[in-house]
Amino acid sequence: MARTSRLLVLAVAWAVPVCWTVLALLAGPSDGTSLSSRLLPSAAADWGDTVRVATTYGETPLRPGDEVQAVDGRSPAQWVAGEDGVRRQLGDVVRYEVRRTGAGLDLIQQVDVTLHRYPFAAAARSAPHVVLLPVLLLALGSLVFWARPTAAAARAFLVATALLPAAITSTPLGLGVIDLAGSRGAWPQLVGEAMAAFGLVALLLSVALLTRAAARDRWVTVALLVVPLLGYAIWLAARLGSAGSALERTSLWATVFAPALWAAVPALLAVATLAHLRARDRTDVLATRLALLGVGAGVAAWLVLGPAPALLTGAPLVRQDLLVLLGGALALAGIAAAAGHYHLAEIEPRVRRGLVQALVLVVVAAAFVGMVRAVDAAADISVGSMLAGGLLALLLLPAAVAVQRTVRRVVYGDREFPHRVVSDLRRLDALTAPEDALREALELLARRLHLSFAAVDVLATPTSGPVAASIGAPVGTPATVDLSVGGTTVGRLQLEVDAGHDPFGPGDRRLLEDVGTQVGALVQAVTANRELQVSRQRLVAAREEERRRLRRDLHDGLGPSLASLAMRLEAATDLIEDDPGQAADLVGRLSDQAREGIGEVRRLVEGLRPPALDQLGLVSALRHRAAEHAAGVGTVPWTVEAADDIEPLPAAVEVAAYRIVVEAVTNAQRHSGADGCVVRLSRDAGDLRIEVSDTGSGLAADRRPGVGLSSMRERAEELGGTFEAGDRPGGGTVIRVGLPLQQG
Repeated sequence: MARTSRLLVLAVAWAVPVCWTVLALLAGPSDGTSLSSRLLPSAAADWGDTVRVATTYGETPLRPGDEVQAVDGRSPAQWVAGEDGVRRQLGDVVRYEVRRTGAGLDLIQQVDVTLHRYPFAAAARSAPHVVLLPVLLLALGSLVFWARPTAAAARAFLVATALLPAAITSTPLGLGVIDLAGSRGAWPQLVGEAMAAFGLVALLLSVALLTRAAARDRWVTVALLVVPLLGYAIWLAARLGSAGSALERTSLWATVFAPALWAAVPALLAVATLAHLRARDRTDVLATRLALLGVGAGVAAWLVLGPAPALLTGAPLVRQDLLVLLGGALALAGIAAAAGHYHLAEIEPRVRRGLVQALVLVVVAAAFVGMVRAVDAAADISVGSMLAGGLLALLLLPAAVAVQRTVRRVVYGDREFPHRVVSDLRRLDALTAPEDALREALELLARRLHLSFAAVDVLATPTSGPVAASIGAPVGTPATVDLSVGGTTVGRLQLEVDAGHDPFGPGDRRLLEDVGTQVGALVQAVTANRELQVSRQRLVAAREEERRRLRRDLHDGLGPSLASLAMRLEAATDLIEDDPGQAADLVGRLSDQAREGIGEVRRLVEGLRPPALDQLGLVSALRHRAAEHAAGVGTVPWTVEAADDIEPLPAAVEVAAYRIVVEAVTNAQRHSGADGCVVRLSRDAGDLRIEVSDTGSGLAADRRPGVGLSSMRERAEELGGTFEAGDRPGGGTVIRVGLPLQQG
């Protein structure tokens, strides 16, 4: 989705709650009162024949706690039941009859109230959460949508965050007393809570869309989506029959969000569980698991801080609306991270570990509370004081653990935290000189583990010698760790703790294994770097040697020949007039010399790259060479068998294959006593396979690799290939070579 389109969608999402709030609050005059001051709508209907002012905003003579018994001589219940069509206007003066609590007695007072526009600015100053919570909710939905604008789950989550803030027209910016007596009526609360209920449906849809549902599961998802609305309908049907007055019935009709929320919570758990069960991709598994953990954490927080303490002590630890807000925040955070796919691989494990720790804490706390109750039943000890002591102990427990870890780290170093040592070892640079890299690793281990001696010995490889590095000197018997990578031992690590700290024991086995694994990986990287440097040096040396050979051949062979040719041509020029016959004879000899020079040039060119490869290709060049070989006297005939898909080949592979085949055939001629030789070429899994077999006497049991075999092996390994020489079944020798076709 284009940036402009995303901005337009977000603008609409932010405009929905803003426009609704302005429309609902300015639809009629206000007396500055609100019948609800809760953070979230509640299902507790406390409207009878009279109503009580919960809070006031702006300038109004009414006070929180006033019980309004009549407005202009009629009770609120009579106003709701009546149909006289009275419409309040700005500036109207309305007389209220209120019961106001005084010093030891209740007073009935007449209060005149002038109607004005809804004091939104005063309400925002008095209750800043009215603005803060919707803004945070919309910002969260916007971030999720911006991260994944094309994901259906992110879009549904944005819709949910745009609809849920509409509930503020129910509480705390809810209906005022005058709204029941001729002003706006109850529709702002009804519509606001209905929009928030549909926001719950959108939230359920967001979780359901984290994965694609199979056709047979879609009806289950659809049924779960309508659960919030069904919960409201069931609650309304159960309560409406017992309503005694029109005012109470109006309160029940307008209470939509709370019953929808209580029905949505189990539906949300069910939808998250179904989505997780049908997830197959790793990202979907992590996302659905995170959503399920978030919803579960919200429900657990509500149970632990609300019903559980109320059951044990008679009162919850947190007020009900704050408790629902806390649980909802946890659930929304988990669903937002899941819908936005925000660092799922990092967040999900941390959330899971945090919930496990919280569960352990809850179990311990429950056991402690049960013990307190038992002690209280058996002895005259204050439950409150025991609970306070237990709470203090729980608060001090993290500090005690932190102090314990600090002390253990001072005494033992990082032996209790192997992951820290391994993490630091991974940051070391393996591209430095081998001795420097190993010494840096040893210094790190000595510093973090309080070592007095540390040494590492790297075993020799076919292309490089051993390397050793150490710091300090051994006093006792160091702990030895074999450095293995892929089942191959690449070196040995020796560690000894200084005299002021405990030596390594059986409990440090995991630490030593982890350190050995990481140091082994470092040694392997250092060895590979060293072999790469050696290989580069060999390549540079081979290049310079080739240049020296060319210079020598040109200087000692072709150069003098051309100089002699030029001098003799000058002599022939001088003889043309005086002795034409002798000049012609000299020119004839010069022609032979020129042909010899041309042959020398061809020999030099063939030393660089056989011309036949450029003219004929590898297969035809080898067959041409075999035909020339067969024309000689006393030679071993050989043939070339190749598939049709051999060519084209990389230039380096062509040259190496040509040289190896020619050298193998030459070896067969010189040493095997064979009467025939076969060369087979084929492609196999991205490699060129070469097999040269003869019918000779085979390899001697006490043979030592000669120049020919060594030359063939080096040519194959220079290209990252393989070389194998062995006896042929039935007699003779077979040489097998694999050259990778993808070079560089």
